[in-house]
Amino acid sequence: MSSEPASFVSILTPPGRGAIAVVAASGSAAFDAVDGCFTAANSRSAREQPRDRIAFGHCSSGAHREEVVLIRGSDDVLEVHCHGGAAAVARIVDTMLAAGCRQLPWTEWIARDRKVAIAVDADIALAQATTRRTASILLDQRSGALAQAITDIRSAINRGDVNRGRQLLTTLIERSNVGLHLTAPWQVAIAGRPNVGKSSLINALVGYERAIVFDQPGTTRDVLTAETAIDGWPVRLADAAGLRTTRDELEAEGVKRARRQLASADLVLWVIDAAMIGDAREASQAAEQELHAEARDAAQSIQPLVVLNKIDLLSNEQRAAVGSAGNVLAVSALTGAGLDSLLAAIAHRLVPASPVAGEAVPFTQQQVERLKAALAELDRGDLAAADAYLTWT
Repeated sequence: MSSEPASFVSILTPPGRGAIAVVAASGSAAFDAVDGCFTAANSRSAREQPRDRIAFGHCSSGAHREEVVLIRGSDDVLEVHCHGGAAAVARIVDTMLAAGCRQLPWTEWIARDRKVAIAVDADIALAQATTRRTASILLDQRSGALAQAITDIRSAINRGDVNRGRQLLTTLIERSNVGLHLTAPWQVAIAGRPNVGKSSLINALVGYERAIVFDQPGTTRDVLTAETAIDGWPVRLADAAGLRTTRDELEAEGVKRARRQLASADLVLWVIDAAMIGDAREASQAAEQELHAEARDAAQSIQPLVVLNKIDLLSNEQRAAVGSAGNVLAVSALTGAGLDSLLAAIAHRLVPASPVAGEAVPFTQQQVERLKAALAELDRGDLAAADAYLTWT
């Protein structure tokens, strides 16, 4: 049986057509494949190329000839930079596969033989970040913010300062609510009785017409979603079906899905028709009653933000009487009145305290589980076990 290390190939650039694509490969099969198709301007083979230097040349595959750049990294790693078209990339990868390489997803490639696990996780997370704000926080972690925080915790544990270690761990775990949403949006459910303007409200919040809007109960029979950014935080808005008792089988399924959406949401906007309410206090009471009547079991864990919609239909005196107070926001999805205040309230409810620049924030479920396990060991008094859970950085 051969003991020769396995050979791998991976596409490091995003899918789709681009100016340049990067195909990385490692192992003897990769070098054999390149030497079989690559002709360097300096006439050297792939193994003879100086490390970390650019080698110009071309790759030939049947009748196809591709101008490429070859970069030899460590002793067994190559990068082939070629035209970004899908066909050119596929020809190079197919050549590698035919020579015996195994293709890896880019996430697995960058994780190979890397010693700084947090930096690897951050590289992967950065590719999934959808806003500048979340990317900035992830860049801080890649630059060492989280690794330094864990080092500080381990130092506290190793010198026997359990209280300090517990305090630092607790702080990091609390920040994970933000960290876990840096690559996965917060879920905000928009719910309420039929025809209170939920579909119009989601359209107003995202800035384009996403949902079906029609003045008939039961029009929205499924959970429609739209993704946006609110104050730099990624948010998925879910426009749930109007909650109501119905004998219509299709509509009943929509109501069932809406209730599941409420139970799993990070925040619920409970929408009420402003014309049916006297003031903010009455709106809050009505929302609580409707939520418990319509959402049933899910209502126990829901602290909704109450939205009084359609204030454009009220007189000036009625608007003044309704007002906004506490968890009640008066808006008009049609005119945009009150939407800025609603967006600010949503952002504050989702992220009450934003991380400051350079602050450590755990951002993967595995990181959070290790931190929680370390805290549990500290509470049990096993300092060595707690420290062991913090050695992955």
